[in-house]
Amino acid sequence: MSIFKRVSFFIGVKNILALSLLLIPFLTSAQKNIKPADTKHSSASVEKQTVQIHHANSLEFDKRLGDGAERLIGNVELEDDSVLMNCDSAYVYQDNTFRAFGHVHLNRKDSVHLFGDSLHYHGDTKQAEMFGKILCKEKSMTLNTQHLLYDLNADMVNYWDGGTLVDSTNTLVSTLGNYNTLSKIASFKQNVVLTNPNYKVTCDTMNYSPSLQTAYFEGPTYITSKSNKMYCVAGYYNTKSGVSQFWNHAIVTSKKGEKLSGDSLYFNRKIDSGEVKQNVALTDSTDNITIRGNYAVYKGLKKTIMVTRRAVMQQAFEKDTLHLHGDTLFGLNISMSDTMPGNSSAPKLLLAYHHVQFFKKDMQGKCDSLTYDEKDSIMRMFRLPVVWSDHNQLTADTMHLFLENKKLSKLDMINNSFIISRDTLASKDDSLQFNQIKGRNMRGFFKNNKIFKVKVMGNAQTIYYVYSDNNTTLVGANRADCSNMLVYIDSNRVHSITYLQKPDATLFPTKDIKPADFLLGNFNWREAERPKKKEDIFGDEKF
Repeated sequence: MSIFKRVSFFIGVKNILALSLLLIPFLTSAQKNIKPADTKHSSASVEKQTVQIHHANSLEFDKRLGDGAERLIGNVELEDDSVLMNCDSAYVYQDNTFRAFGHVHLNRKDSVHLFGDSLHYHGDTKQAEMFGKILCKEKSMTLNTQHLLYDLNADMVNYWDGGTLVDSTNTLVSTLGNYNTLSKIASFKQNVVLTNPNYKVTCDTMNYSPSLQTAYFEGPTYITSKSNKMYCVAGYYNTKSGVSQFWNHAIVTSKKGEKLSGDSLYFNRKIDSGEVKQNVALTDSTDNITIRGNYAVYKGLKKTIMVTRRAVMQQAFEKDTLHLHGDTLFGLNISMSDTMPGNSSAPKLLLAYHHVQFFKKDMQGKCDSLTYDEKDSIMRMFRLPVVWSDHNQLTADTMHLFLENKKLSKLDMINNSFIISRDTLASKDDSLQFNQIKGRNMRGFFKNNKIFKVKVMGNAQTIYYVYSDNNTTLVGANRADCSNMLVYIDSNRVHSITYLQKPDATLFPTKDIKPADFLLGNFNWREAERPKKKEDIFGDEKF
């Protein structure tokens, strides 16, 4: 039998006599149970009784519920330690438990409030199981569900049949969940959806701090907004500040087609900026361009990205891919959000510096720094640039490569222009036998990415070797000087020359040819620097 500190009943004057008759056996029984010798329960069992009745309109004994079970009806108020419970009616049992029904309200330390249709409370284990239309409320956070267990010893609220948590800005829905009333952390599993006015998060597992408004993810996670989409396998996201940290192949995708990914991604949605580490990739599906590296800094307000540590740009063409490497690659007019202020479809600009090299099966190149402007499709190369096209080596102080429909259409060579190709018909003993074109400035014209015509402008000079008998017999070496000339190339050999002014040309017979003497001024054969495969463009870089 329960030991009660206080019992109060509010009834009408007409029922005073009935109340007196009801209390006589109740008080007598209570007094008997205070004496251990007179009760069939031990004193230890009595000491476990912690549930106290503060108020009820009426009390009844119901033998159907067990010996000593009481039924409380009307404005019931119970207490266990610091937990207050109110309901319409309740059954109180000898094992320190009770069941409450109708407008159930449980409040602990004026912090957590539970409202539901019914409640089963265990005083020994300090567990409250609630059923029906349930509302759990703490400050500005509310949780709605249909079946809930509140473990007061563990400070944990659990649900299994689906629940919805709402705070000042977010709504969280999941199949399973719990809330730690001490750490103020909510955990969700299965079909987790966080909805905010500006975005939506879906995942399998999430921990959420209502006070910090921060979500922590485990498992595949998607964050969708009007401006972009995010994906990760693990990480956190502060829904108030917009700051996030993602791991395990994190991806940000814009609606314009850019995709930024990496092993680790720090991102601030509000200013559209981030930092990416390891296996970084920025993909532009519109132009089939991907920039890769192991470290990147993205600044959305400035619409820039900087990539370093084994950085490379890859652009897919019809049958081949261009691989371009530099110590640092810098992109302009790149935005992962099409809702940022001042955002537009301005043409992209790529800067590469230093130790730039690029590889394509039919063309390779090298220089100190390079720019590529999407506006005019011109690749500009600076400081000791060199381009290799089939057997031809092209050099100048500065070079401009023009692309049309993703194909090389022409090449401007500015100051100290030089084209060299080894004479492929020469014997192995004549390793210094080279065809050469030299001038102040040149423009090369390409078909199918192969050079077929060169216009030399200023101080034009050529040396090329002449053969007969179906290119089997060396006739001699032709050397010509002219202000300007047109050189036509077929199968990587000089086919013909058109002199635009009166030339000074001489054909030297074979007996007078010493290949070492037939090298034009500033001759520099740089074949050893040529990348033979795409991996060669990285040189000794180990990042």
